[in-house]
Amino acid sequence: MKLNVLVCTCDKGIERIPAMLLPPRDDVSYIVSMQYTDESWLQRVPEMIRDRKDVSVHFLQGRGLSRNRNNALAHADGDVALIADDDCRYREEYFDTILRVYTEHPEVDIVQFKINTIEGIPVKQYAAYAHLYAERPRGMYPTSPELTLRVSAVKGKLFFNETFGLGSGCLPCGEEDVFLHDAMRAGLSVWYFPYVVVDAPCESTGQRVYTDRGVMMAQGAVNYHVHGWGAWPRMLKFAAVGALKGKGNFFRLLSGACSGILYYKNVISHEDTLGRRCK
Repeated sequence: MKLNVLVCTCDKGIERIPAMLLPPRDDVSYIVSMQYTDESWLQRVPEMIRDRKDVSVHFLQGRGLSRNRNNALAHADGDVALIADDDCRYREEYFDTILRVYTEHPEVDIVQFKINTIEGIPVKQYAAYAHLYAERPRGMYPTSPELTLRVSAVKGKLFFNETFGLGSGCLPCGEEDVFLHDAMRAGLSVWYFPYVVVDAPCESTGQRVYTDRGVMMAQGAVNYHVHGWGAWPRMLKFAAVGALKGKGNFFRLLSGACSGILYYKNVISHEDTLGRRCK
């Protein structure tokens, strides 16, 4: 079984790739998707990367993290893929764990694992037991470097929604939630296993949802994607609970979340109109 590490980076980030590479092994390869905003960045690819046969670099002009993830996934050629960023750090046993889980559970298509900080501290509260993602405990939100997937089950069939994620415009996060929801809706088997597979300096969006309007908007948009019209009362509750806990102003929270719903509804409506025109 072969593991692809799907690394997304942009511009100067390409210079950080050598620090994340482990010694070559036959069952692991690195697929780097490099976005660039100017062609001069294409000359900054480190020589070490060019010299390694287990590393391939694929270029993508522009911005948008979800676009970048989709580009990396399009080039996957292994059995299992691990979503990665250029500041992730790995150990040999992390790769062994991923391959072992997929070998022992051939029925599983996507697995969420655990992230530690660089200092070895879990980045969030994780369940201590394996479970279906649909049965996750409250607060068990996904983060990209935790996610792995069986390439044959996902490639060409499931994509990161490019309306969400850094560089997408108004919705700077939420792409992981949407991706896993779409996976379950497509009938894929999505699980969580309580094993650490990456060390990374992750910043939680959990608290920023009360202070960052973009994250508030993403909260509303994700809820609309998942729950449809049920997102409206959910965002009313979100604003009320946030205000009662002293996290933020009720009207500001409600305005941000509802703006996200309206923005996403407009995106969907526009895409639907384009689709009908194409037909």
